[in-house]
This record gives sequence, C-alpha cells and structure tokens, in this order.
Amino acid sequence: MTEARQRTATPAASLNGDWLTIERLRNLLNVRKPSEGEAASSLYLRPNETAQSSEWRERLARLGKAPEESGCGLVCLRGRDQVLVIAPPFPVTESSQHDDWNEAPMWSLLDAERTVGVVLVRLGRYSVAVYRGADLATSKTDSRYVKGKHHAGGTSQLRYTRVREGQMRRLYVKVCETIRAQFEPVAAELDHVILGGEKFTLNGFLKVCPRLGEYKGITLKRRLNIRDPKRDTLDDLGSTLHESRVWALDW
Repeated sequence: MTEARQRTATPAASLNGDWLTIERLRNLLNVRKPSEGEAASSLYLRPNETAQSSEWRERLARLGKAPEESGCGLVCLRGRDQVLVIAPPFPVTESSQHDDWNEAPMWSLLDAERTVGVVLVRLGRYSVAVYRGADLATSKTDSRYVKGKHHAGGTSQLRYTRVREGQMRRLYVKVCETIRAQFEPVAAELDHVILGGEKFTLNGFLKVCPRLGEYKGITLKRRLNIRDPKRDTLDDLGSTLHESRVWALDW
C-alpha cells in the first residue's frame, strides 16, 4: 500500500472523543505525521488556558467544551489539512505553540512514571488502589450491603430510607478508612488521585469523607466510568488510566 493510500485508510477523520491507549495513539500519530515540507503546527494548553492564536481558537471552538472536561489541558497537532485534538490523561504543565509537528512534550507527559491513587465507589462495593505506572501496586476491594430504593410511601418509606442512609454512611466510613490504609504509606509519592464509579454514590461519598480533602490538590477532575469496582477490574485499569481522548477535525 502506498503512503498516500495509508493516509487515506486511517480512521483519524472519524475520531470524535474516542479513548485511545498509548499504543493506539502512537500508531495513529505515526500515520498522521506530515512529511517534511508539508504544513504543520502544534499547540499545548495547560488546564483552563486558551490559545493566543485566533486560528487555533476558531478550530477548537468547533468542538465545544467536551475536550476540556478532563481538566488536564489539550495537545493539538496539525498535519496538512487535519488537526488532532488530544485530551491527555494527566495535566499539561506548560503552554506553548510550535510551527511544526512537535510530539515530544506530549510523550514526555505520557511516558513519565507516575504513582496514582484510585478510588472507585458504587452502591455496595468499592475499590481503593495504588498504581505505579500501569502496574497495580496495592489494592483493597470490598463490599457492604446497601438496600436498593424503596418506592412505597408513608411510615414504611421513612423507616426504609433511614435504614438505607445508615447503610450508605457505613459504606462511606469503610471507604474512608481504606483510603487511609492504602494512601498513607505512599502519600509523599502520590502524583495524582483519580475517582470513579457510580456518580450518585460517589458524589455522596465526597461530601462526607474528610480523608480525600488531604489529596484535593492532586485529585484530577476526570472521572473513571467503572460500573463494577472489583479485583478483576483493577488488573485492566492501569492501561485505562493512561488513555487519551482524541478528536479529529479539518483545518
């Protein structure tokens, strides 16, 4: 297959917020990288920063707010008439603009060895883990019974609600204790903390666990969409932590 046909065959044009592993991202960029002499430029934005170039601002505006939802900034690579917009899994540390296709700062970001704490909570089950790079270092997974929602009314409903709220509080206390046990021994080494699980349960937990407040400065905005926190899930999660979200658009 010729180089021109290889470029045509790439799926980049259909990327619309797809999650790519480091390996898939590397393969994509190898194919999309422009040849010498072809139009190219790059843009790196720290979280909450905007492009100084009006051209870049106009292109990014087409995607709305979705690329910024991770809170980790953006990496934008233009090759010829296409742009790849990449929301990396970890924060961009320095904003910059380049008149060429410059992947180097992104790979420095993605290839860095990090220690990451993970907290996954859903109704009745939780996992707390520490990863070194993509490898699971330590973890604790447990379950605690919590009643489902009750749809009857009256006194029965109130009694049921009180019981359920008590069960949820005990779950939250147990998760908080596990965070202390898992994170305290490596607190000085933690680069980031990432949360995930079921949204309603996680939001309730965040309101009552002071332990997580100690890690507020390193807790990332992104949330992991993990339906069932269990030991088998943790084995595959190391790769997920390092996935980037990618969009493609015309220049």
